[in-house]
Amino acid sequence: MVAGLSTSVTLVIFGCLFLVMMVGVLNFMRDPLDNFLSVFGFDKDAAPVEVDSRTVVLGIREMAILETTIGDIEITKTVIDASAAPDAELRVSFIGQARVGIDLSLITDEDVIVNPDGSLTIVLPPAQLTGCFLGKPDILHRSCTDIPMLQDCGKIIERMQEKAYDRAIDALRETAYELALLDQAYLKAEASIYELLNSLGYENIEFQRSEEEVLPDETCFPTSS
Repeated sequence: MVAGLSTSVTLVIFGCLFLVMMVGVLNFMRDPLDNFLSVFGFDKDAAPVEVDSRTVVLGIREMAILETTIGDIEITKTVIDASAAPDAELRVSFIGQARVGIDLSLITDEDVIVNPDGSLTIVLPPAQLTGCFLGKPDILHRSCTDIPMLQDCGKIIERMQEKAYDRAIDALRETAYELALLDQAYLKAEASIYELLNSLGYENIEFQRSEEEVLPDETCFPTSS
């Protein structure tokens, strides 16, 4: 009799467990998508994360100034004195370096256009020469005859070196333009921004370059005029 009672109790317990399980299954089946998302830690009613144009603007601004540098540009200048006793001549060589940059902190909301098809158009700020530098001059040739009370070669050579430096700076600036350094800066900025926006989920990105012309940095001009 005890054995029969134990069997009955066991059956009742299993019956209750079965009912509980069935209720759970039925509740799960009423809305399987919600329950499936809940099992894996997702909430269907949670607000979706959106990457808007403002997020894009702030992300690009964080890059600040992107610069492209080109160095080891050799520039040689010959200067002949034009004073009353013009027998002084100086030939000097410089190794120069030029930098071009785009200040991405200037990007505004109007420069980031979200097109109807979901693609982006980015209007880039203007590229500009941000620095021109010449190394220590290498004197290739120097000639001058000191003439008492008439010609001081020390001062003449110093003046000629300043003139050679100014001419070399002008040549360095023009060389940077001839080497299309501005285009290289744009390409670098476009590649960096594309990488950022692609990581945010954008694939179709078009770039427009500013038509504004910005003067080079003051280091790209002669120090004396």
